[in-house]
Amino acid sequence: MKDSKKFAVIGSPIKHSLSPKIHQIFASKLGIEISYQALPIEPEEFEASVEKLFDEGYDGLNVTLPLKELAYRYADKQTQESEMCKSVNTLWKEGSSIMADSTDGRGLLKDLDDKRVDVLDKEIVILGAGGSAKAIIPSILKASPKRITICNRTLSKAEMLAKEYVSLKIPIEIIAMTSESDLRPDLVINTTSAGVLNQGLEIPNNLFTADTCVYDLSYSRMETPFLQMAKKFGVKRSYDGLGMLVNQAALSFAIWTKLVPETDIAKDDIL
Repeated sequence: MKDSKKFAVIGSPIKHSLSPKIHQIFASKLGIEISYQALPIEPEEFEASVEKLFDEGYDGLNVTLPLKELAYRYADKQTQESEMCKSVNTLWKEGSSIMADSTDGRGLLKDLDDKRVDVLDKEIVILGAGGSAKAIIPSILKASPKRITICNRTLSKAEMLAKEYVSLKIPIEIIAMTSESDLRPDLVINTTSAGVLNQGLEIPNNLFTADTCVYDLSYSRMETPFLQMAKKFGVKRSYDGLGMLVNQAALSFAIWTKLVPETDIAKDDIL
């Protein structure tokens, strides 16, 4: 009989992942014992490594870059949300089948709800059109915003992403980062890593007002460069993505253990 459940997060690079710490906090609060490791795995090792880990008795895996799309294709069964994302961050087994889900978008919406940020019938601007944007858009669409505008340096990439959702009733528009804009969004979500990498992030003119809520998927002990920039434009409500990280982890934890952990964790306990 197994003494404790075994989990891991896989990806590359992985050594700075906060997932082991977050999941151990969940387990401690629930009074259970788990093992949770951060394991470096390259794309060419993915299938053999995942098969080996499940053979060794792992009960669930979190998947991060650059393996999320590989994990989606590898799984035997995917949730509806991950079908829309074409990428996953959570794997587990049911019988002989590898199951897959994407909890990123639901984690974001849970954090927004905790912070009393409305999405229903709101104007949403998403900065960036990469994997992070792709992972959250399906959940945002399910929350019925008024419109989503994808803002990206490369318009063709934004167009490709928007086309994946043309069958849905909610309009998705695209604009270039450097565009003149008359948008007055209720919520701006930054999915780019430009601020973290100390790269300049050009945004449409007049994007921010004092009433705009700003959310940065990146997080750090100090305020992120993107949030600092937003405040210079008079933004009063701004949040980093640590709450999303905790909430998407909680959703994975619940899938694996059937237990719902508390997500009210102090920032200093994680970073």
